[in-house]
Amino acid sequence: MKTKMLLVLLSSLLFGVTELTTKNFEEEIKEGIVVVEYWAHWNSEYIVKPITELTNAKVCRVNICDNIDLQIRDYILVVPTIIFFENGKEYKRLEADFTFELKTTKEELQTIINEKSGDK
Repeated sequence: MKTKMLLVLLSSLLFGVTELTTKNFEEEIKEGIVVVEYWAHWNSEYIVKPITELTNAKVCRVNICDNIDLQIRDYILVVPTIIFFENGKEYKRLEADFTFELKTTKEELQTIINEKSGDK
């Protein structure tokens, strides 16, 4: 389990994904379009891998095991959950089903960003 979590954190560093905590959450989402994936170390095999390939948005992750206050704040009931923010306000949410898998593609995620940013 620790190996999977380490791989998630390493891929986050390599692909420019910011890990969010209670301390930096508000600052990181306050400007522009920000895509936040909420995940848990016990479910790391289902992280949304295409999230690292998105453009025209800042990409971040929240480990709900370490940041339960953010899980409660954003009403995260199942992981992974992806929330799209614009200037600190949520505008779209995608949630896994109760098998704990979120089936989406890079193209679907990018379309949500492009519709908000004006890129087609």
